[in-house]
Amino acid sequence: MTAAVTFVGHPFSSIGKGEEIRSAFSAYKALDRSCKVFDVYRYADRSDQDHLKLLHHSEASSLSAGVRVFHINGDEVEQVLATLEKRGIAFEGGRNVIVPAWELPVYPAVWLDALKRFDEVWAISQFVRDGLAAAGMPSVHIGQSVELPSRPFLPRRHFGIRASSFVFLALFDLSSYSTRKNPEAVVEMYSRLRAAHPFADMQLVLKVKNGESDALGWIEENLGAAAPDVVVVDSRLTTHEVHSLIAACDCMVSLHRAEGFGRGAGEAMWLGRLAIATAWSGNLDYMDASYPGSVGSTLVPVEAGQYPHHAGQHWAEPDLDQAVWIADQMLSNADFRRRAITTGKDMVRASVSHRAVGLRMLDRVTALTGKGR
Repeated sequence: MTAAVTFVGHPFSSIGKGEEIRSAFSAYKALDRSCKVFDVYRYADRSDQDHLKLLHHSEASSLSAGVRVFHINGDEVEQVLATLEKRGIAFEGGRNVIVPAWELPVYPAVWLDALKRFDEVWAISQFVRDGLAAAGMPSVHIGQSVELPSRPFLPRRHFGIRASSFVFLALFDLSSYSTRKNPEAVVEMYSRLRAAHPFADMQLVLKVKNGESDALGWIEENLGAAAPDVVVVDSRLTTHEVHSLIAACDCMVSLHRAEGFGRGAGEAMWLGRLAIATAWSGNLDYMDASYPGSVGSTLVPVEAGQYPHHAGQHWAEPDLDQAVWIADQMLSNADFRRRAITTGKDMVRASVSHRAVGLRMLDRVTALTGKGR
């Protein structure tokens, strides 16, 4: 018997930390169905049926002894612990683990004291582990699972995508430092590909979070001549709709400058889709330079205003010429596509499946509690 494990955070939320805790819970539950989740603030509207199906029968009303895995960021710690105290929950009542996220090479020093209140720190990627180490904080690499359930998906027409087209997809958030996601590079890549193939049946789909208020302005400023080819999805989607959108497209594109993990490209590879992604930072957990869709880059300083705690940090500027060449191959070279799909599926199943991630968590739970499997 292993110790009781409870995943603590925002399990019903649509934010990134919500996706992260659900991924971790799913991976561990594949090995131990008795694990629980605990919703710290209970602010999410709980309208997503996928979240309810996954979590409804596993939600705890309080925190028991055992191992508590907090999927929160360093700047949230004090507020979360204050909330637990108000609810009469003793933080010292179990072994406490924190799983912080960060997207630049050095973790911010201002949050280190908060992390030190926990018994152990787990890293969602090798990149985050290295960033914590660079700040003087040891951690254990656990990773994240990108495994998706096998089920029917919504068709292309649900999103207004042509059935016949070769479709490139990019996901980004206009409300959270979009410079890091670098969507402008995706538009430039697609525009250059369209210029090289003026009559090709292809489309670019942009899933824009916070699109209700900002998408139209961004489109006017950035799409230019590419606009007639672009499908913008700016409404809020359920988890099933997001997965359906990924499945409806041929190739996920992430010409990011930095990722703490970057699960979108991994989910596409899991589904047997293609991916083009900057070969730097968190996504290297599931794709390396041997993956045909890996894009090289040059490291450049992070400028003021581009991201919080930027001083002394750097990130990647992807090689746009190489990205265009890869996109051209994926569009027109069937052998290249087949090799990329096979390689991608093998990579994600070996490193970021439920079993791979779950076993790493189980090893740490065993070490923390001194119990054998």
